[in-house]
Amino acid sequence: MYLYNKGFVLFAWEKNKRKPIRAGVIGFYIAFGGVFISQLVVAQNIPLFKQDTVYISISDAEQRFVSKNLSLLMSQYDVKIAEANYLQAKLWYNPNLTYSQTLYNQETKKILDPNYPAEGAVDHDIQLQQLLTIAGRHSATAKLARLGMKETEFQLADVLRSLKYQMYTDISDLYSNQKQIKMYQSEETKLTHLIESTRQMYNLGNAAGNDVIRLQAQLQDVIAQEVSSQQSAYNDEKDLKILLVYPETIYLVAKELLPAPLSIPTYPALMDSAEKNRPDLMLAKEGVTYQQQNVKLQHATSVPDLTMGIQYTGAGSVIPAYWGISAGMDIPAFNRNQWGVTAAKYQQNQAEVNDTIVLHTVKNEVTNAYCTFYRLNNQLTQIDSAYQKNLEEMMDNAVKNYDHRYINLLDLLSQISTYIDGENNLITLHVQYFNAIHYINYTTGIDIIK
Repeated sequence: MYLYNKGFVLFAWEKNKRKPIRAGVIGFYIAFGGVFISQLVVAQNIPLFKQDTVYISISDAEQRFVSKNLSLLMSQYDVKIAEANYLQAKLWYNPNLTYSQTLYNQETKKILDPNYPAEGAVDHDIQLQQLLTIAGRHSATAKLARLGMKETEFQLADVLRSLKYQMYTDISDLYSNQKQIKMYQSEETKLTHLIESTRQMYNLGNAAGNDVIRLQAQLQDVIAQEVSSQQSAYNDEKDLKILLVYPETIYLVAKELLPAPLSIPTYPALMDSAEKNRPDLMLAKEGVTYQQQNVKLQHATSVPDLTMGIQYTGAGSVIPAYWGISAGMDIPAFNRNQWGVTAAKYQQNQAEVNDTIVLHTVKNEVTNAYCTFYRLNNQLTQIDSAYQKNLEEMMDNAVKNYDHRYINLLDLLSQISTYIDGENNLITLHVQYFNAIHYINYTTGIDIIK
């Protein structure tokens, strides 16, 4: 069905028909559209289950994150595991004790009888052996395990850094979406009022039916944007509940989080902080040290272990008792761990390349964070402090002026669009600025901006 306004009479054509439908029928469509939209608004507020509201601030989130986050807790166990592996690597090998005796005594015709009365002796053999690593293999293994423990600590620090940045962005996104939802709900109230007043004027013949339909279309557009923001807020809530271990029935509301514009740290200070504090860069450097130590271990492994022992034999055909000392070592005729050493050297080269890549990445991330923060800081400081207040006053005046017919519908819709765009741009700018602060902290490895 197609509608248009010709003078003061509304006409409509059904598809493939040229029969006009007069204003009375159009009134039915207008009323039906109003009922449909009102039902759509109500449907958004259907309570699915009871929720407890929690107002969350940045400081609250930080405290809860450190004490509750399960991913962080899981990574802390990795550090404890690595520490246990290091302590295990420091331990010496256990001595080996071997005992043997007669299985079947032919003289006494008994099983497991070591006594030989004719010889006046007891047949048993006792050996005590100890494995000794030479060429520093044991100490090299312990040092490698200690480096592994340090790597795990850097990995934990990097997990903490990444999860904290995710927490900040989730909170800022939730704040942004909830601010937009409030703004859209306010616009819905105003547009609902304008639709009702315009419908009354239309019934009196003082307004065109198209005006009602265009206002309803504007309301539907606002509702669609609110639904989109609401879905985004649900996703942000879900992520925060998982990150901060909140029950699924909690409704999170982000408190005001926007700081005043700050002074910009110098670029060299940011770069210096990143090179000293970034855990992923420290991990890459530690990886080089780890592989260097691994090369030493592989060289030490190429030297065979030495086994020392003492032996006592209780009876024999030559002497009644025997004490002896033994030593054993593999002969490195074929396997000198030569390819293990080669592989370790390749791993060291690989770690050095990785260290170069990570350093290059860190420098570019710091540069990007600095430029982004500098641009947003300048943009935010140039905004008139009364800008948001003026936007709201413009919107309120637009509604009043349209009610009194000081402006036409086109002017009203234009000002509504200007207000929504202005509010959204302002919310986005503040959230981007907040995220830029924490991206600076993320790229430098410490809270250099607080």
